[in-house]
Amino acid sequence: VTFKRSFVMQSTEVTQAQFEALMAYNPSLFPECGQDCPVDNVNWHEAAAYGNALSVHEGFATCYACTGMGVDVICALDGMYTTPYDCPGYRLPTESEWEFAARAGTTTASYNGNMDEQHMMCEQPNPVMDPIAWFCGNSAGMTHPVAMKEPNAWGLYDMLGNATEWCHDWFNAYPETSVSDPWGMSLGTERCIRGGGFGNPAYMARAAERAGIDPGTRNYTLGIRLVRTLPDAP
Repeated sequence: VTFKRSFVMQSTEVTQAQFEALMAYNPSLFPECGQDCPVDNVNWHEAAAYGNALSVHEGFATCYACTGMGVDVICALDGMYTTPYDCPGYRLPTESEWEFAARAGTTTASYNGNMDEQHMMCEQPNPVMDPIAWFCGNSAGMTHPVAMKEPNAWGLYDMLGNATEWCHDWFNAYPETSVSDPWGMSLGTERCIRGGGFGNPAYMARAAERAGIDPGTRNYTLGIRLVRTLPDAP
């Protein structure tokens, strides 16, 4: 994958406090975790709508065309943009952007090294996962405040574990050739999710692990991390 455009990514998952401040509600199934915990139980449309709200708050153009409000909102990429990379506002990362950022220059299973066959599920202790990720082996079955684990080399926290993160793309097979600025299919039935969550086994927190689910799905592990395309250099 080659990126023609630079982008910035939020260093943490969107917190319950951040989401509620702009959206005026908190859908999380773990409110007792606290305002510094990742917002959870959001579907893809709510994640996109939050991106729009943050764009408006910070004076950027919105990336998604949305109808409805709150838990009933429905969103899609605004038709004025050919690809998500063209929008200057906040949006969900493409799957390629997410993996590039998660790896932070590494090529191992996680940005903390490779996993061994004896530590692929919920085994404890886990020398690779424990320092960087909340997963089924150490989370006690719930989310935790963001940025409590070690970040990757680019200062991004919880890229693996804690909340599973929505990506922009419709889920499909990878192309068989090199690509520039990929963003999946223009239509589909499932959106990509990445990073694994607090209830998942270690193997699901691999940087290369991918899955797709219906964009209307809401569950206890689904959260948000946004990106923004940077203007072209003069």
